[in-house]
Amino acid sequence: MSSTPTPFDETDITNYQQSLEDSISNIQIESEFTGDIDAKNQELIEKQMRQKQQMNEIEEKNKLILTRSRMLQLSQEKNIYKKKIIYTLIAIIFLILIITLSTYVYFSKKKSA
Repeated sequence: MSSTPTPFDETDITNYQQSLEDSISNIQIESEFTGDIDAKNQELIEKQMRQKQQMNEIEEKNKLILTRSRMLQLSQEKNIYKKKIIYTLIAIIFLILIITLSTYVYFSKKKSA
């Protein structure tokens, strides 16, 4: 038995062509969407890398600020210590001056008496 090809009528062929055209256009649309998705994905990756870089810079600047803050604190402590020494020296100078004046007054009254 040999199979004889069945004749296609014109509507079957046009339906088949229409189906093929629809499939092709769907594939093209999907490839466009895939391209858009890939582009957006790449854009998001770049933004994420930029954000990581900014976070690293912020951490470095935060460490720098902490270091400078500690340096400032040490400098202020040194200045407070130096002020204490200066005030102590001034107090000693005034004490010597008062002792000298009181000795002078004591001996000058003793001579006159």
